[in-house]
Amino acid sequence: MKIFKKRLNLIIGKKHIAVAGLALLLGAALYVNYLYSGAQKVETAETAPGTETATYGEVRFVGAETSDKTVNLDSSESDEYFAQARLDKQKSRDESIEVLQSFYYGGDSTSDELAVISEDVREVSSNIETEAKIENLLKAQGFSDALCYISGSTANVVVKTAGLDNAQAAQIKSTLLGEIAVPAENITIVEIK
Repeated sequence: MKIFKKRLNLIIGKKHIAVAGLALLLGAALYVNYLYSGAQKVETAETAPGTETATYGEVRFVGAETSDKTVNLDSSESDEYFAQARLDKQKSRDESIEVLQSFYYGGDSTSDELAVISEDVREVSSNIETEAKIENLLKAQGFSDALCYISGSTANVVVKTAGLDNAQAAQIKSTLLGEIAVPAENITIVEIK
């Protein structure tokens, strides 16, 4: 009678190292984003101590002067900015989808891992669709150009206007909240002139 000895095989493959590396990079990117996004938040209709009461939909810029939140470019430069930003956004999305596809079709993933990857693909495609819808709604509301970036529970909007006032900021916020569920403090609006 032969005795079979079971041994523990821990083989760390290239895919495991790649997944760990990408997870580490994603975590670092989220941390850096968190650090730098704090100064660009929009305060909503809550009343600050020592001020008069606020009305629904009123938006105050906090953390800096309004000129710090405005990027002044001439018309051709702002058009170039939006064109380049769209290209960068599309390139980033394509790379994300390519990475997810390489993991999905890699061959050695478990059914649980495949389910997680499928959910990530659905989330990315849902974000792409929602961003496009919000951008089109903002353009229909009279903004010259708009870009929207949705990531988890944050939303960033870049709009091209001659001057963004509180009513327009509230309009942008209302459009966002009509399409996605994010906390109001996680909405960032950047104006390009």
